[in-house]
Amino acid sequence: MTTSDAVLDAPAAPPQPALVCGYSVDSMGNMAVIADHAIDDALAAEDTLVWLHFDQSDAAARAWIEACPRLPEGAKDILLGSDVHMRLETAGDGLIGVVGDLHHEFAERSDHLDVLRLYLDNRCLISARRSPETAVDKLRRSLGEGLRVERPLTLVTQFLHHVTDTLGDLMLDLSDRLQALEDRMLDGGGGGGADRASEELGRVRRIAARLRRHMVPQQHALLGLISRLPEWVQGPDAKRLQNAIERLGALGHDLDLVQERCRLLQDQASAKLMESTNRNLYLLSIVTALALPPTLLSGIFGMNLGGLPGGQNPFGFWYGIGFMVLTVLATVLVLRKLRIL
Repeated sequence: MTTSDAVLDAPAAPPQPALVCGYSVDSMGNMAVIADHAIDDALAAEDTLVWLHFDQSDAAARAWIEACPRLPEGAKDILLGSDVHMRLETAGDGLIGVVGDLHHEFAERSDHLDVLRLYLDNRCLISARRSPETAVDKLRRSLGEGLRVERPLTLVTQFLHHVTDTLGDLMLDLSDRLQALEDRMLDGGGGGGADRASEELGRVRRIAARLRRHMVPQQHALLGLISRLPEWVQGPDAKRLQNAIERLGALGHDLDLVQERCRLLQDQASAKLMESTNRNLYLLSIVTALALPPTLLSGIFGMNLGGLPGGQNPFGFWYGIGFMVLTVLATVLVLRKLRIL
């Protein structure tokens, strides 16, 4: 077999994945950006910390993850999977998990919450996402601003802090919107304004409910991880990770307050609607009571039968109108005496 035949029969090299971002930190603390063609070299360096962040929808990235010998099978399943249940668990000497983040358009598309998939060991962090995420971008900016990275776990801890900051800003915005809605309801705005306020309150309640479904499983997964950290996670790193988890968990209390305010405002809106409905029914009942005697008289005198009184009197019509007015006045007096009107 000739050399050219051997070249033709050799398997084609997998396409080189395009990184969303990649960073390496050497033993001196110097940080460098990893080019797409230098991924394998960066992972092979023994004294270098590496973060590789991929787009999960990129076919070349998926092929590289599938073929990467450094990744345990469980890590490959996480990085390539579509399951969005929050969890963090051990895989070999590393950690694998799915943690929540918010995409850039969450304010407009609150029906969708994104997740970050990751594998973490003592030397590298490999992560993947489907769409741009807020906390990940903040982490990239922190690296550009000189964040000191001693271990890949530092990146995960800082990521959790950024998730907390993002969720905190979102809940502050929800609180401001609830305050504006409460002021509008207390001002007694009605009509179309009340309808818009009700719609806005519904949107806030939906966002709060989705955030709760997003945060609570993540908090439970992170708290469960604290008791089973790998051996390479030293005391200070574990403490910083626990502090980040506790800070994220504290937002759960704020979210409970937002949801409670939503419920109170909804109850207040329902009470005002019921009050308005009862007032309208009351007015309708009064009008019906006042119209009943004239309606009865007009029905009697409208019968086309002989012997009706005043039928031949030229002023009979006016007598009938006057009698109807008297019955209305009498009805008003009766209602006032009964304190209904």
